[in-house]
Amino acid sequence: MKKMDRLFFVGIFILNGFIALAQDAGVADQISESRNKNIKHLLDFRFKGGSGEFEKVFFANVEYTTEARKACVMGVAIMSFRIDCNNKLSDFRLKNPLGYGLNEQMGKFFAATEGQWNNCNDEKYTRFEIPILFRIEGTETGGKGYLIVDGKYPGFKCKSDAYFLEVFDELKEKNKSKKALHALDELMKRDPYNTTYYDMKKEYLKGDEEDKK
Repeated sequence: MKKMDRLFFVGIFILNGFIALAQDAGVADQISESRNKNIKHLLDFRFKGGSGEFEKVFFANVEYTTEARKACVMGVAIMSFRIDCNNKLSDFRLKNPLGYGLNEQMGKFFAATEGQWNNCNDEKYTRFEIPILFRIEGTETGGKGYLIVDGKYPGFKCKSDAYFLEVFDELKEKNKSKKALHALDELMKRDPYNTTYYDMKKEYLKGDEEDKK
């Protein structure tokens, strides 16, 4: 394939990716808004002082670590935990952990909430799943969170979501599977609720397996 033809097809792949993401953006915003409303309702009922006090405790214990900022680590860490109706904390887990000291920060926060929960009479108010978006100043990302931790500009420009999408499409065209999937995994880490990325990965892996036959 001639160079110009190859560039044309890469451009088409990238454009299609942006179109798919744009079409899903409106739906994703609605789902995120609904999720955040449910979380707020749950916290207002269970946390002493409500969702506002929960947020104060969070930001008193969690900050963007220097290591994470310098490594341009961004994404949505999802805190999953249980507070039974007698206020016993348990089953703390991080879905989509980000590392670089951020996991420990959120673990410290969770421990700091002990004794700050209201009693309840219904088990449906005991399970929490709260997305926390870590993003760096000046870097575009589509991730969404109930709480947002903004990191200061590290002194150099971090890569945007659009960059990793472009890299994925270019490497896919060149049949560089491992590196292509690495770029897509970065997008999934930054926006774990974005089903488009999972569909893209599933489709790519299926095509890759067929090519190997």
